[in-house]
Amino acid sequence: MTGPRTLAVFGCSGSIGTQALEVARAHPDQLRVACLAAGGNADLVIEQAREFRPHAIAMADPAAAERVREAVGGFCEVGAGREAVEALAEHPEAEVQVHAITGIAGLRPMLAALRRGRHVAFATKEPLVAAGELVLQTAREGGGRLAPIDSEISALWQCMGGPSGSGRGVRRILLTASGGPFRTWERERIEAATVAEALNHPTWSMGAKITVDSASLMNKGLEVIEAMRFFEAPLDRIAVIVHPQSIVHSMVEFDDGSALAQMGRPDMRLPIQYALLAPARPANPFDHMDWGAAMAMEFEPVDAERFPCLDLAYRAARLGGTATTVLNAANEVANASFLEGRIPFGAIARTVEHALTGHEVRPADTLEAVESADAWARSRAQRYIQDHEDREVTA
Repeated sequence: MTGPRTLAVFGCSGSIGTQALEVARAHPDQLRVACLAAGGNADLVIEQAREFRPHAIAMADPAAAERVREAVGGFCEVGAGREAVEALAEHPEAEVQVHAITGIAGLRPMLAALRRGRHVAFATKEPLVAAGELVLQTAREGGGRLAPIDSEISALWQCMGGPSGSGRGVRRILLTASGGPFRTWERERIEAATVAEALNHPTWSMGAKITVDSASLMNKGLEVIEAMRFFEAPLDRIAVIVHPQSIVHSMVEFDDGSALAQMGRPDMRLPIQYALLAPARPANPFDHMDWGAAMAMEFEPVDAERFPCLDLAYRAARLGGTATTVLNAANEVANASFLEGRIPFGAIARTVEHALTGHEVRPADTLEAVESADAWARSRAQRYIQDHEDREVTA
């Protein structure tokens, strides 16, 4: 390699996006920020643009794009709207890409990048959950490469030596969950949890949507589906265990009874760096574990009765096709409604179950099929929340 690879960061104003830029800042000899994409946080993107001097920026919000254009348009092109974000994925300077756009909104840019054969480090689970068959087929046909940022999937990737390693004597894939803020709570207390309580994660610092998903364990359910598809692993060989310390990020158990675990600080910059630079592991200025310090590591089973979202994810995975699309879409609606204060925490699982129960599963092998199922699930979830809002709020 004669110089640094050009990097595009989709969702550059979010938690993962800003940490990806920290990784780029730590490795200027290997990564040069060339493209930025965000929703509407114009002030932060302007600040990032002035530091990194990218070739191109895309803002989903046209008003934010105009503000960015006025500030930095003199040295980089600025596009407006979701179409501009999608087009940025095909930019000639977007050689290596971080995809961290929250929710299903990141699907089209990811598909565009994979069609162009780009290296896609993906942080959001939703495209593989909602449209896994389509994403993987697009990568195969376009020559694109997928590398996981999600800490648990990254851990498995490292333990197995990549997606192709999943068939070599693997007995079980063990995804670890911190248990979130409600790990020790009674079910009734979880049902009535407040937004502030759900966002008070004990070990990780993440965006609001993923933090709520972590509290409900839907985040772990989405990871089960993500692991099933990325590693082409049988669902019955993927298990979830609770590990409150978040030091073991996931494990692989082999047929001979041995297990490999990937461990480290709960710091998303580490899996981001690995996804961008693997198999290299260059030194960085980030904090390291003090392995000489006294510490305890606990493991315990998941209580499915207190955290029903995990079972709903397994149910959708068994159904396959558009069932996982519906699971993801209904959860996004319920998650957002909880954050808005419209429904109690316990109604998230009930909303998702209502959508799954009423869905007629179809193949999810085209963008049209995925987007149709996604729209149907969002509408059904919104109607359920609207119809039951008064009762749920007082439950």
